Amino acid sequence: MTKVFLLLSPLLLSAGLTLDQLQQKPKGHIRDFQIWQYMQGDINATDADRAYSLVQNKDNKKILKVYTDKTNDVSVKKNYQCLKGDIDFLLNETDADCIEKGLSYVKAMQLSDAQRAHFSEILKEKHPKKSVRLTLMNKRPFFSNLLESGSDHFLKLFNNLGKANRQKYFNIKLSKQQINALADDNRFGRAIKYIVTDPKMDKMQEALLDLNPHELSSQAYFFLALNALKFKAIHKASLYLEISHHKAYYQMDKDRALFWQYLILDDRKYLQELSRSTDINIYSLFAREKFHLKTENYFSHLDLDDVPSSYDLSDPYVWQETLNKIRSTSKEELTELREAFNSKSDEVVNAFIYSKALDYKVHNYIMPFRKATNGLSDDQKALVYALGRQESHFVPSAISRSYALGVMQMMPFLIKSLAEQKKEKVELEEMFDPHKNIRYSISHIRYLQKYLYHPLFIAYAYNGGIGFTKRYLLDGRFMRGSFEPFLSMELMANTESREYGKKVLANYVIYKQIIGDEVSISSLFETLTEPSYTDRFRMDTYAKK
Repeated sequence: MTKVFLLLSPLLLSAGLTLDQLQQKPKGHIRDFQIWQYMQGDINATDADRAYSLVQNKDNKKILKVYTDKTNDVSVKKNYQCLKGDIDFLLNETDADCIEKGLSYVKAMQLSDAQRAHFSEILKEKHPKKSVRLTLMNKRPFFSNLLESGSDHFLKLFNNLGKANRQKYFNIKLSKQQINALADDNRFGRAIKYIVTDPKMDKMQEALLDLNPHELSSQAYFFLALNALKFKAIHKASLYLEISHHKAYYQMDKDRALFWQYLILDDRKYLQELSRSTDINIYSLFAREKFHLKTENYFSHLDLDDVPSSYDLSDPYVWQETLNKIRSTSKEELTELREAFNSKSDEVVNAFIYSKALDYKVHNYIMPFRKATNGLSDDQKALVYALGRQESHFVPSAISRSYALGVMQMMPFLIKSLAEQKKEKVELEEMFDPHKNIRYSISHIRYLQKYLYHPLFIAYAYNGGIGFTKRYLLDGRFMRGSFEPFLSMELMANTESREYGKKVLANYVIYKQIIGDEVSISSLFETLTEPSYTDRFRMDTYAKK
């Protein structure tokens, strides 16, 4: 059949990029990524200026940093200095916009009263709210004066002063009137997350028990439910979960509320409803396992033609154009669009379209690029595929906004480090080769597995870093106790890593099933509170004690 859209020219390696070629590329974060690479080459200031004029996201700090090093434009260099926020530099500045960019509230709390007063004076005309907040920091008692100033100033500072400052200045039990006044502000939902996920905010947590009904999000009500559980307010927790379920847009969030209703009320009607969910997540998997039901609403293989593909999906521009086409295609036309990708080499795109055509009620668990996982144990294969599915849906040329690359979304700094270990010279675009990308990711996963043995913890580290994961585990998490390990899974303040971990864990269970090496999700939950089965960090710490 006729091609649905035209293909763009093949991806150029960074060594071959020219300004003229960059100019001809579609604007967007893919071209920004290539401009970032181009600017790291041996170019002069004029070429750097021309390249930067093509950048779509001029606030991207990666691009701005390398551009600042290349350009002779004094205003650009100053702007970067402003963004860096060096206090000694800012103290010698009189430009209010520059100070506003660089002076975060966290940095401001570390200053002397005189320094804050100095900045407040400069900011008062162009940035009056920030000026007022700096002045409030100088008033004693800080908390009381800030609270009297109104929810606008209070919540702006509460949400932006960081964990240490919240613990130091804000852990005070507010009255019922005070906490409800704050809850009328639409930024209060974010504050709820910070309060509930921080065990040292116990007095603020107690104040949350006095909340009246407010227009809060499903997520905020879920955190309120967990908070109520801490104070053994079971009825209130159940009520909050009911509201969270009602307000939830995503099926996974609805399923989460049902799961917790079952946990706290021990009522199997919630488990029965959960077992009927069309979403595949840790909650629905648990429910179906309890009722001895097989999870079958997924596909892992597609019957495609053994012919060459017309599409070069290692080119990120081709993938971006393909994705735009998929998004703009009506459900009725998706089947026709899918036929354009009927080669075995197009499996990733065909599966992507098919899952959308099925309204995501039958899920995509394909296992492409199998040669890359040759030699791995079945368990390792399940883990690699669980991560890859979550990272990119196995798209070879995927590029994130932070320039994570390829199937396994490898970060440039990590690629460089692994290449040095392997004594290989690697161009970043080589990461669009799915086999090479997966091979590099396996090296990283094996490093993580030296310290972490549980797929959930490996997922945390793959997403948020091993240092982040170590700190979380050593902060008294995943210990035996009421509603564990589930509380520890839900109370991670890092939203991205928290949700990523849960999704990878569900992927892992399904891939184990596909491979024929099935695992019980209940058993996976149970081992989370046993350091000898999960991680070296806690095991070593307890051994020393």
